Amino acid sequence: TAFVLILVLSFYKLVSGQWQVTGPGKFVQAWVGEDAVFSCSLFPETSAEAMEVRFFRNQLHAVVHSIEGEDVWRKRQCVQYRGRTELVKDSITGTKNITPLDVGLYGCWFSSQIYDKEATWELQMSALGSFPLISIVGYVDGGIQLLCLSSGWFPQPTVKWKGPQGQHLSSDSRANADGHNLYDVETSIIVQENAGSISCSIHLAEQSHEVESKVLIRDTFFQPSPWRLASILPGLLCGGLCGVVVGMTIVFFKSKGKIQAELDWRRKHRQAELREARKHAVEVTLDPATAHSQLCVSDLKTVTHRKAPQKVPYSTKRFTRKSVVASQGFQAGKHYWEVDVGQNVGWCVGVCQDDTDRRKDSVTLSPNNGYWVFGLTTEYLYFTFNPHFINLSPETPPTRVGVFLDYEGGNISFFNTNDQSYICILTCQFEGLLRPYIQHVISEKKNGTPIFICPVSWD
Repeated sequence: TAFVLILVLSFYKLVSGQWQVTGPGKFVQAWVGEDAVFSCSLFPETSAEAMEVRFFRNQLHAVVHSIEGEDVWRKRQCVQYRGRTELVKDSITGTKNITPLDVGLYGCWFSSQIYDKEATWELQMSALGSFPLISIVGYVDGGIQLLCLSSGWFPQPTVKWKGPQGQHLSSDSRANADGHNLYDVETSIIVQENAGSISCSIHLAEQSHEVESKVLIRDTFFQPSPWRLASILPGLLCGGLCGVVVGMTIVFFKSKGKIQAELDWRRKHRQAELREARKHAVEVTLDPATAHSQLCVSDLKTVTHRKAPQKVPYSTKRFTRKSVVASQGFQAGKHYWEVDVGQNVGWCVGVCQDDTDRRKDSVTLSPNNGYWVFGLTTEYLYFTFNPHFINLSPETPPTRVGVFLDYEGGNISFFNTNDQSYICILTCQFEGLLRPYIQHVISEKKNGTPIFICPVSWD
């Protein structure tokens, strides 16, 4: 999804002497899906007509937008901002759709022949997630376990269960970030007899917005007879939970319907994205000269992990970590391939920079070190780095992963081809040659099987 940074500059009449740059403030706050407006001016009033003016992110050379010859600054502009910025001098216009991936430090820089100055600020944003949905897990330790789910939050929200008097109840909660850095939250609690009205509340720490769902736990839910308990549970699921007021029941099911409709739309949209990505399928073959000594490459498509190292010639191209890259390299265009990882644990797939130091096995597989990957640890945790470790939770465990590299677009996407679902996307301004990358590590608890590049299906 694209967004437009609306950049507002104020030009004034010429006044001699040095000047200062005034930015929009220390922070710029925006909601996900809205415009981000950056406004800069000079004080005292000074003409900027003969100056170079540049908006940047983090560092001066990371150009977001610039005022100079268009052919010049277009080449300097970061890939992820091409076609996404708009300069406005006297009015404000633009489109929407910023995402959490755009959070960070920005600045504007003015430079004359004898003097230059800059101002910086931080772009912050928030996103309100879906209405919390409460469901029954079952009877546990003489009580009823309730589960509350919500998705689409940023930053990570606070989740609380409350009792009838609004008192906080202890619970187990967790939050996972998806490929767009939006958080899905899950919390559960076990309630006992005479619990009364129980609510699940979710809110953002720095915002006053809060969403809440309530459920009424009746004494009749707790009966000693097993058949009685079994008959109560379906009743709970059919409507007993939302017995506080009829209005809350209506809101609950309307929200659930909206969420389901949104999930259906997203599923169809991601399936269309996968079909589009497969149009860019390319031939990928593995380079045995780059494989770790415990990895055996056969038919240029299959990599097998051996417990004992092989005798291999020394080469600076060879990885000291259990990895291998493809013979093909990409530094332009769109490319798609699929990797069958089977039931293995301890693997990751993606791309890496061709000039990354392959003799260092201690560096993390982060974009900061030239790696863009998705994988599964030996602890059965799906993960990526962006640039720090992010725990992912695919709906279906993938045994075959689709990798789509859009070099000029500045992103790499990962798909679960088992259910044609989208897993995550990493965004970056790519530089240099990128090669398809595979890491294969055998778990101590489970024997490994081969990982191989497989033909792409158009079905």
